[in-house]
Amino acid sequence: MYPETVSATVKQVAERVGMPSRTVRYYDRIGLVRADTRSEAGYRLYSHEDEGRLLFIRSAKRLGFSLEEIRDLLAAAEGGCGATVPQLHRLLDQKVQEIDAKIEELAAFRDRLVAYRAGKALTQPSCCGSGTFCGCLDDVPEP
Repeated sequence: MYPETVSATVKQVAERVGMPSRTVRYYDRIGLVRADTRSEAGYRLYSHEDEGRLLFIRSAKRLGFSLEEIRDLLAAAEGGCGATVPQLHRLLDQKVQEIDAKIEELAAFRDRLVAYRAGKALTQPSCCGSGTFCGCLDDVPEP
């Protein structure tokens, strides 16, 4: 880490937080983090707080949050942990519900595939070779 008064370039802060420089630049461009100062050479300079924001963003991405959800979490974090934790719980509950729904959807899809496969003969179906394009999938039911 570095003292509060010292600023880091995109490359330096990216190395410290473990993300590509292009990602730091992108987050800056979309406003998730802002380099408030520039070096004499024009390089963006990030503060210790910016580094903390980037670590927060990286952790939120690891939890599967979208950039819009992260934007909301960052806004809540401005109010401290008391404001962040309820928002975090809400987003985590929402993610769990989304995953549960996706699991149900995938299980139903798997069941359809297994049922369809069970109904297919192992030999060449009579539909093949009839002069039209292969009709082996003509009997696939609608979901």
